[in-house]
Amino acid sequence: MELEKIKTKADAKYLALLKVIKPYLHRGDTSLLRKAYESSLLHLGEIMNDAGQPLVFQQLDIALILAHEMGMGMQTVLPAFVVELLKYEKVEPAQITSTFGETSLKISQGLLSIENLNLSKVSTKSENFHKLLISLSNDIRGIFYLMAKNLYDLRHYSTLSQASQQLAIQIARDVSIPFAHRLGLYNFKTQLENDVMQFSEPEVYQEISRKIEVLRPRQQSFFSDFIAPIHKALSEAGIECEFKWRFKTIPSIYQKIKKQKVNIEEVYDLFAVRIILTGQLSDEKAECWRVYSIVSNIYTPDTSRLRDWITLPRPSGYESLHTTVMTPQGKFVEVQIRTRRMDEIAEMGDAAHWNYKEAGRISEVDKWLSEIREVLESHPKEETENLQIERLKPASTHIFVLTPTGDVKELPQGATVLDFAYEIHSSLGDTCTGARVNNKVVPIKHQLNNGDKIEILTSKNQFPKLDWLQYCSTSKARNKIRKALGEDKLAEAEQGKSGLLRHCRKWKVNYNDEMVEKLLKHFKIKTALELYASLARSDIEWAEVKDILTQDTLPANSINNSVQTKKTFQKIQSTPDAIIIGDETKNIHYTLARCCSPIYGDEVFGFITVGRGITIHRKNCPNALMLQSKHSYRIIEARWFEKAGEKPYQALLRITGDDRIGLLADISHVLTDELKVNILSVNLDSKDGFFDGKIKIQVSNIAHLDSVIHRLMKIKSVARVKRFYD
Repeated sequence: MELEKIKTKADAKYLALLKVIKPYLHRGDTSLLRKAYESSLLHLGEIMNDAGQPLVFQQLDIALILAHEMGMGMQTVLPAFVVELLKYEKVEPAQITSTFGETSLKISQGLLSIENLNLSKVSTKSENFHKLLISLSNDIRGIFYLMAKNLYDLRHYSTLSQASQQLAIQIARDVSIPFAHRLGLYNFKTQLENDVMQFSEPEVYQEISRKIEVLRPRQQSFFSDFIAPIHKALSEAGIECEFKWRFKTIPSIYQKIKKQKVNIEEVYDLFAVRIILTGQLSDEKAECWRVYSIVSNIYTPDTSRLRDWITLPRPSGYESLHTTVMTPQGKFVEVQIRTRRMDEIAEMGDAAHWNYKEAGRISEVDKWLSEIREVLESHPKEETENLQIERLKPASTHIFVLTPTGDVKELPQGATVLDFAYEIHSSLGDTCTGARVNNKVVPIKHQLNNGDKIEILTSKNQFPKLDWLQYCSTSKARNKIRKALGEDKLAEAEQGKSGLLRHCRKWKVNYNDEMVEKLLKHFKIKTALELYASLARSDIEWAEVKDILTQDTLPANSINNSVQTKKTFQKIQSTPDAIIIGDETKNIHYTLARCCSPIYGDEVFGFITVGRGITIHRKNCPNALMLQSKHSYRIIEARWFEKAGEKPYQALLRITGDDRIGLLADISHVLTDELKVNILSVNLDSKDGFFDGKIKIQVSNIAHLDSVIHRLMKIKSVARVKRFYD
C-alpha cells in the first residue's frame, strides 16, 4: 500500500479516535495525541504488522478500542502509539518522557517486558502468571492495552499465522476474559467470548447462532405476551418501569446445553426478562420486593431459585433481585428486578459472575482489581487519567519467574538460583551447580529478577554445603539444606566453622574456598561439612591447621633452620646442573619433585629419598611440613645454580572460566604466537557453560611464568589461572 493511501486512511481513523476521546481531553491533550499519531505515521508508516496491515492502522484501531469500547482516556491511549515507537527504537526513552510523559514510557516498557516472555511457551492460566503480568506491566493501564491488543488480533484472526491464532485464543481465554470479568467490562468480555468460540469451535457456534435466529421471532412474541399482564399490574400500582429481554450469549447457551444435556429449545433459562424501576424511589429495596410480589401473584415462582442480592449484595457490589417463574403453559422464565441505579452499576461494575462461578473464592488479584475498578468508577475519566501511578500498581514484596516449561513461580524479592531450585524439587536443589537465567550461565547465589526464565544446571557429584545457607532467602530452601546435611551434624559443623573463622582472623589468613580446599586435600576429607565437624570434635589440632595455612608466609630459611644441616655450599662454576646441593659430594643425582614442579626462582630444599636419590621441592610445597615433621633427618639445603635460568622448566597451570567457541584457539595463539611458549599438553573439560583445564608449558623462570599467567588472564572468558600441583 502506498504511503499516501496509508496516510489518507490513517487520518480517517485518527479523526474517529479524536471524536470519541475529545470530551475527556484536557488543555494540550489534543496536540499531544496528534504528536503521537504523526510520530507513528512518520517512523512506522511503511512497516506492516503480523496481519499484513500497516502498523499505524493497528495502533489507531487499538487506541479506538481503548477509548470507545473500554472507556479509557488519554494516559491509557497514548501507549498504543508509544510502545511501537519504543519497540522499533525510533524514539529514545528520554524523548518519550519529555514529549509524552513518564507514565507512557513506564507503561510501554512494561508491555515490552511482557512481550519478551514469549507467551506461547508460558502457562498463562495460573494465578501466578496474572500476578506476573501485573508486576511487569508497571501500571494497570498496561493490562488494558494487552486486552485491547488481544481483541484487535481476534478481529484480524483470518490474517494471522496459525501459531498467532492459537496464541490469540489462549490469551483471550486465560487473561483477557478473566480480567474483563474482574474489571466489569462486560460488553468487552462478551465480544471476546464470542470471538473465541467462533474461531475455536466454529461449527457449534454457527449452529447455535442459526437456531437463535430461528427462535428470535417466537421469543419476541412470547416476551410481549409474558410482560403484558405484569406491565398492566405495575401501571395500576403506579410503578414506573421499563422492560428488557435478551438471549443469553452463545458461549453461555452452549455451556447450558452441555450442563443440562438438552437441546437449545429446552434450555431452562435461554433468555431473561429484566424489569427496571425508573421512578423516584425513597426505598429501593422495598420497591423491588413490591414488584416481586406483583410478579409472583401473576406467575408461579420457583422459590428454590430466588436470589436476593438486594438485601445482601454480592462482594462485587452487584444488586438485583432474581426469581424464576412458570407460565400457565409450563415454561420457565428468569426475571431480574432492579432500579436504574442498580442496573447502571451492574452494567459498568464488577457484576458478579466471576466470584459467583468461583464459589465465592476471592484471590489477591481479584481484590486488587476490584479496588482498581472502584478507583476508575469513583472518579470522572478526566480525573482518573491524572491519578498517581502508585495507586494503579500493587505493592509487592515478591517476584515471579518462569520455569523452562513456562510455569510461573512466586518467590520473595532477593531470592537466588538456589531458592528457585529448591522451590521446584529437593533433588534439584541438592544437585544444583548454577543456572541458565535468560540463556546466561550464572552461579547458585545469583539473585533473580521479575520475569527471569530459569533452567537449573545440576551435577551428580554436587551435594549441599554448609555455606549454601547464606545464599538462600526462603525458609523452604534453608530447611531442605539443613535436612540434607542433618540437623545434628549441621550444628556441629557450624560450631567448627565459627572456630575456623575466628582462628583465621587471629592468624591473619583469608578465609576462602581455596583455603578450605587446601585443608580438605591435606587431611584427605571429602566435604567441608566433615572438615568443620572434625574441628568441632577436636579430631584435628588447631596447631596443625595453623602450620598448613601459614606455610606460604614462612621465612625463606624456616625449613632449613629446623634441622641440622651443613651450611657449606659447593661452588661449581662450570657445572651444567641447575641445583647446587648443600653437600661436598659432587654430581649427586636429583630430580625435580612432581608434587610442586619447582622452577628457577622458587625457594627450594632437597629431600633424600630411598632408592631415587634426592628430590627438589619448593619450600611452600603442600608436602613440605609433612616431610619436615616426619623425616627431618632427610632434608638438606639446596639452591639454584646462577645460570639455571637458561634451561626450560615444566610448569602446570590450571585455567578456568566461561566456555565459548574459539577459546582453545585463543589460548594457543597467545602462548605460541605471542609469548613463544612451548605447549607440552592441553586438557580442557567443559560442562554447563564452564570450562576447567590443565595446560603444561615450558618456561625459563618464575618471572617468565608470572608474565604468562598475567597474559592468559586477559583472554576473554578466562576467569582464573594459577599453578597446579599434581
